[in-house]
Amino acid sequence: MQKVKKLFIALVVLAAIYFVLPYHVQMGLKHTFANVDDYKLFPSHKLSKSSTPIAWQLSENYNKKAPSAELLNFFDERQTCAYLVIQDGKIIYERYAQAYTKETISGSFSMAKTVNALLIGKLIELGKIKSINDDVKDYVPELTQIPKGKLTIKDVITMSADIDWHESYWNIFSLTAESYYGDDLNALLGKLKIRKDEQQGKLFEYQSCCTQILGYIIKNVTKKTIAENANEYLWQPLGAESDALWSTDKNGIEKSFCCLNATARDFAKLGQMVLQHGKWNQQQIIDSSYLAALTSPATYLKDTKGNTCDWYGYQTWIINYEQHQIPYFRGILGQFIFMIPDKNAVIVRLGKKIKKDEDDPKYQNDDIRNYIKAGLEVLQ
Repeated sequence: MQKVKKLFIALVVLAAIYFVLPYHVQMGLKHTFANVDDYKLFPSHKLSKSSTPIAWQLSENYNKKAPSAELLNFFDERQTCAYLVIQDGKIIYERYAQAYTKETISGSFSMAKTVNALLIGKLIELGKIKSINDDVKDYVPELTQIPKGKLTIKDVITMSADIDWHESYWNIFSLTAESYYGDDLNALLGKLKIRKDEQQGKLFEYQSCCTQILGYIIKNVTKKTIAENANEYLWQPLGAESDALWSTDKNGIEKSFCCLNATARDFAKLGQMVLQHGKWNQQQIIDSSYLAALTSPATYLKDTKGNTCDWYGYQTWIINYEQHQIPYFRGILGQFIFMIPDKNAVIVRLGKKIKKDEDDPKYQNDDIRNYIKAGLEVLQ
């Protein structure tokens, strides 16, 4: 009886501690780590399927050639949900698993970062943002602890803002976890500070808060939600076939650094548009010169180990694989949109698992290369 009483008291104490913890810590303890269906946990804004949807054409070689059995086994080990290869504007290979179909939406995680960069480019083109070199504080007064003259949009978009922020989803007390599981992004932005070493615009360091700042710029200059902007400038003109969701906090502010949820086929349209230098269906969606900058590495930057940054542009990754220079969108669990210009091809991979190599400064291990390799096997 005494043991039962002690156990009961311990449970009561633990429950009391749990309920006084910050909301994002409670959520982190409850859900442990992000997964592709987390959009079900959060409120969201909808991007509506296009009023004139454009279905992908199927290649005459559709699914006639598949990646090797070894790579397909690798797909299954990594819980790949969708894998899509497009060449010359037609689907040449398509595979779904994990109960996914072409109609299933999935979390993009940090692939959404590149979408923010696309929208920034559009707003510069429209004159709503004067220049990529503008002071961030002119657009985001919510950054109450960051003085004017310290950050440019270019610093933020190239992940060289050097904000006092450690990118960690594993630490449920971190600002990263708060940005994902928390419910008040205004409060979060008010906590951001510049480090004292004055490395802005010099040092590459991946920080999701940079994209959240971009999201605030988009929201503030247009007086519309990020979802409304993405719907107007991307989803509708690209002929999206399905609705998408962008997760928000309790105040309806999008978690812009992650949390755009869509189908593989609609994600592929973003890649195809970038591949075509901003053009889709004879319409110039995003300025081509801006896309050239977006997909070019910011080699004037160094990382914390002194490596020249040849793997990142404007919220967009770049990899050189077997002499193919490939820009790509990327999410934390292995969400990818690869654009291969010399093959006129796009590869999309959505899934639930990826192996990481923290010692690789470019964050480009064999897992990533295998998804490109599989696509090239289909294309060859």
